[in-house]
Amino acid sequence: MRIITGRFKGKRLISVKANTVRPTSDRVKESVFGILGDCVINSNFLDLCAGTGNIGLEALSRGAKSVTFVDRSPHCIRIIKSNLAGCDVNSGDPNVNIVKLDALRGLAYLARRNARFDLIYFDPPYDSGIHEACLARIGTNRMLSPSGQVVVERRRERRTDPAAPEASHELKLKRQERYGDTVISFYQMEDTE
Repeated sequence: MRIITGRFKGKRLISVKANTVRPTSDRVKESVFGILGDCVINSNFLDLCAGTGNIGLEALSRGAKSVTFVDRSPHCIRIIKSNLAGCDVNSGDPNVNIVKLDALRGLAYLARRNARFDLIYFDPPYDSGIHEACLARIGTNRMLSPSGQVVVERRRERRTDPAAPEASHELKLKRQERYGDTVISFYQMEDTE
């Protein structure tokens, strides 16, 4: 796992040894950031279910103004801090926020602080079943800037998996891409044209 481009290009990241975290592959990461393009520059970025911090660090490397990492695992929080240090970023930097809560409580915490993001990358454990509830919380609390996007990573649907919703509480599905067994869905606020 490495940073693909930007100011930290080529930096190797520490990964989690256990099977509890499934880092986004470099191929998927490169494609997503290619689609997002210049939207990342000067953005307020939320890496929800951050795991190793792989996505948030890529955003910082590509010019995000600030990144908030949310993960419930103390082990993942330690790895995020180590990966930040490996990129010469202090975890106490005012443009870096680390929140040790699960996704739903993390969103509630951020909503109480009137946090608003330009880009939200949401990659929960595939079998967690929290996709819809988190999208609802983001939309209902209007945590996304008017032209912002929520990017959701999930497993390609099997018969037992629910499909990505076309719309969810103020958010509307705008684009979907498939990479092997991974599906990436891009949502925007419904009133965004």
